[in-house]
Order: sequence, then structure tokens, then C-alpha cells
Amino acid sequence: MGARAKEKKVELMVNRREFFDRVGMVTNYYELVGLGLDGHDFCGLFSKKILPELRTFCTDNPEYHLVSSAGVGRFVNSLREDADFYMIAKGDRNPALELNFLLDPKWPAIYEEGMATAIAEINNIKNGRKS
Repeated sequence: MGARAKEKKVELMVNRREFFDRVGMVTNYYELVGLGLDGHDFCGLFSKKILPELRTFCTDNPEYHLVSSAGVGRFVNSLREDADFYMIAKGDRNPALELNFLLDPKWPAIYEEGMATAIAEINNIKNGRKS
């Protein structure tokens, strides 16, 4: 005889762009301002203290939903009370959908390229952009 305890099926995505496009993440500063939302940074991240306002916004505008940060490089397509920050989305509402872009097989190369570019720029500044 078999038994099942609690099962949580997650659809894990590792590509940030694909996840943001699928859930319809609203990241445009001017679009958020046009929606009447304040308290976000330039890419649409809202802190925990704005959560009551975000809940009210989503209740008044049912086409939008909340996406929560679940740690470094992780987003869940649902509201989590313990999240570090939140974003507004207007797309797929599947709560089992999650993103962890640190698991992307291309991530080490992306990270290395970013660090190399940053170090090269620091060297250019330090050396006065001498050739």
C-alpha cells in the first residue's frame, strides 16, 4: 500500500528573460508610475513595506498579480509573506512557476563575462584610459 504526503510540484525555469516574459513582469519605471505605483526602484522592485499597497492594487486591478523574491536569483509566481521584495506581473498566474537563474548552465559564463567587463572598466579608469 502506498501513501503520499504533501507534494509540491514546481515548474522550474532557469532563464530570467523567459520567466519575465511568461509571467508578464512589469519592469518599466514609467509604466509603473502610470499605474499609480510608488516606492519602487527603476526596474520595478518593491520592498516589503509597500506590500499592503500592492495587495490593494492587485485587488483593484485583477489582471495584475504579485511575484515574490524567494532569495538570491529566485522568484516565485505567487505572494510569499517572507519575501525580500515583490514585483507586479500581468501574465501567466501559475503559482507553481518558479525561477532560479543561478541554475542556468550559462550562468558561470555570464558571470565571468560581467566580471571581466567590470574589471576592464576599472582598469580603464585607473589608467586614465591610456592606450
